[in-house]
Amino acid sequence: MKQYDIIIIGAGISGLSLAHYCVRGGLKTLVIERSERVGGTFHSYHFEGDIKDFWLELGAHTCYNSYCNLLGIIEDCQILDRLIRREKVTFRMLVDNQIKSIPSQLNFIELLFSAPHLFTLKKDGQSVESYYSRIVGPKNFERVFAPAFNAVISQKANDFPADMLFKKRKRRKDIIKKFTFTDGLQTITDSIASQPGINLLTGKTVQAIQFSDNLFRIATADGNSYESLSLALATPVSAAAELLKTSYRELSAILSRIKVNTIETVGVAIRNDVVSLSPLAGIIATDNYFYSAVSRDTVLHKSYRGFSFHFKAGILSYEAKLRRIGEILGVKTEQFEYIGTKENTVPCLRVGHDKFINEIDQLVAGKRLLLTGNYFSGLAIEDCVSRSLKEFSRMIRN
Repeated sequence: MKQYDIIIIGAGISGLSLAHYCVRGGLKTLVIERSERVGGTFHSYHFEGDIKDFWLELGAHTCYNSYCNLLGIIEDCQILDRLIRREKVTFRMLVDNQIKSIPSQLNFIELLFSAPHLFTLKKDGQSVESYYSRIVGPKNFERVFAPAFNAVISQKANDFPADMLFKKRKRRKDIIKKFTFTDGLQTITDSIASQPGINLLTGKTVQAIQFSDNLFRIATADGNSYESLSLALATPVSAAAELLKTSYRELSAILSRIKVNTIETVGVAIRNDVVSLSPLAGIIATDNYFYSAVSRDTVLHKSYRGFSFHFKAGILSYEAKLRRIGEILGVKTEQFEYIGTKENTVPCLRVGHDKFINEIDQLVAGKRLLLTGNYFSGLAIEDCVSRSLKEFSRMIRN
């Protein structure tokens, strides 16, 4: 049986960034991914046929120059020259089935009287609703900001920790403030995965984890087994809880208390001359069916426009989703030239989540078991990469 220094389960940005650090640290690294593709929520969907150069983001869609750890990996992979600026277009809101500007929905008098709280209120211990409703006013929050925050994290944001939503980070002024890549954000995860030294297995479902005789043993559904000195779980939190149920029951129990939300994404490509909607970054939803739509207008294409709608799970059928997209964009469903779909999950973090993290970190302290993902300090890409770096550093110290 082949033995590795570390096995990483999950090939999203969390798992691959950890693999990057491990390989650069000289570790024999194996990454096992259940899907046939790598990237996780980094999914730049490339269409077939006559628009092979056209892609849509079905998950993560924007990076910032404050993502310094991620930028370090981008530089290591030598793909900084493929980075491009996003077009300056804005988000708008869907109100009573009409696309409207965000400022048109604000009560500026309420905003004027509430805004001074920004200088005195602290985010610590506050939910998104308790913090921002005092800064923008309760009516503005309910009408505009709550739907906007829902769109950011693809879930009802009211109870989300305020200090985990937007964070102040040091920016790299030599990098464009908001950027993507010529072939989409999946360029990052594809580039990491293709590095020499990263052994990658896709289409493999891990069935069992055992730890004995100072070795981790991983069994996959196809009957194969793998061994390693260290093990990292970079899966959605629900999957991590299930995998740890046998060997790490206490840890599994804590992880299982973190709830998740499922998003059903449908992306459509439409010819430019069919859509009359003026260019925009995306649409913030105020109805009960979807959280947001992200537009490909941020990277212009000569012939096509694209929109990825992030629907709430289990409400609309596939056909009903297409009809709803057509209603919003003002086109017939037959005019959708190409369609792509994806399902993602995100953790539902709540005020006091830092206590969960402290419990988790105490349980893995001194062990060669690593946990990384988007359920630690926030959902942002940089939060995931930073957690991976932190876990790598802990492993090296041990």
